[in-house]
Amino acid sequence: MEDRNHVIVDRRAFLKFAAISGVTVMMFGINACTAPWQKPADGNDTPDDQTPEPAAKTEWKFKDQNDYDVSLLVPCERIVVLQHHCLDMLCQLGAQDRIVGVVDSWKKNLGDYMTTVFPGIESMPTPGGLSEWNVEKIAELQPDVVIAASQAPEDAMKQIKDLGIPVVVISLRGEGKQAQAQNPRLANADAAYTEGLQWAITTLGKISGKDDVAANIWSFVEESRALVDKAVGNIADADRVKVAVLANKIAYGNDKYVGCQLLRAGAVNAVALAGVQGNTDFNAELVAKWDPDVIITQDRYPEDYKTITTDPGYAEVRAVKAGKVIEAPYWTKPWGNPDTDSMALGELWLAHTLYPDKVSAKEVQDRAEAFYQQFYGIKFSDTVK
Repeated sequence: MEDRNHVIVDRRAFLKFAAISGVTVMMFGINACTAPWQKPADGNDTPDDQTPEPAAKTEWKFKDQNDYDVSLLVPCERIVVLQHHCLDMLCQLGAQDRIVGVVDSWKKNLGDYMTTVFPGIESMPTPGGLSEWNVEKIAELQPDVVIAASQAPEDAMKQIKDLGIPVVVISLRGEGKQAQAQNPRLANADAAYTEGLQWAITTLGKISGKDDVAANIWSFVEESRALVDKAVGNIADADRVKVAVLANKIAYGNDKYVGCQLLRAGAVNAVALAGVQGNTDFNAELVAKWDPDVIITQDRYPEDYKTITTDPGYAEVRAVKAGKVIEAPYWTKPWGNPDTDSMALGELWLAHTLYPDKVSAKEVQDRAEAFYQQFYGIKFSDTVK
């Protein structure tokens, strides 16, 4: 296994590169408001004697994140979304009423909260998954566009395109198509995921006609990141907490977004330090060799937390002995690929969890409540501890 420790140590260099590649931080006030997809209380957003004019459509040509040429008319009125991150972001954009089909694994990969932010999702057609599609069922939905994951089946995508239906691949990375969709090799992971996520939310905003909401979401992300960097950005490499993120029986190593999340939050990735590229299975022996100060699991996979904290094989692991096994709440999303709330909320929560004297629970609570109210249009129901 190759040694990639330099990727971890030279933090300031690639964060500087990411800052140059991104856009300037925009500070703005967060006000409680109705989700943009919700109608007023009377259920009627136009006078009784008027029919809303359909939005004017324009042709848009671009390359997607797998470097495929795309041409479609925007805004799209019928969207099939076969990638869970994008399904979540479309809900943040308030575009639920434009979705006509969803990825079959939405509940497993996102969680029960989706039934609250997208009422009726449980009865939506599920014409495919991340890597398997039912072309006939997709075609029956007559979509204006299909949103695909980076591991989507090439043959099925071609069949859909041959029917005249545009397909947009969103990988959430800014370095183009990778030889291995789930185990990429990136020149600068932080820059790739930052630019990739910004492109994704901006593109989804344009596709759904929610450009202004997309811009507000990205401004929220940048504001949160500025708070995190101010609080923990100057922690010396030698003083950083060593963390392993273990979820769904896999550990996240080099060039996965969660390593960037750890680094921004003042930690180092114990799995990446061991030279692991991408994802790998984990067991007690490996975790003991990685020797993390803290282990982060995810509440969507509770079996990992139970195994690590109760299996005698893990009992001598440093983090277990110290009682530093922490179950990340669903809204922080420490994933292999980022969601907008991974950056807007997850990095801030992780900084608080690792350095509560530098980032308060109230600060995280306030930001989470603001994000949920402004973009999901619902009340944030968790309590930050």
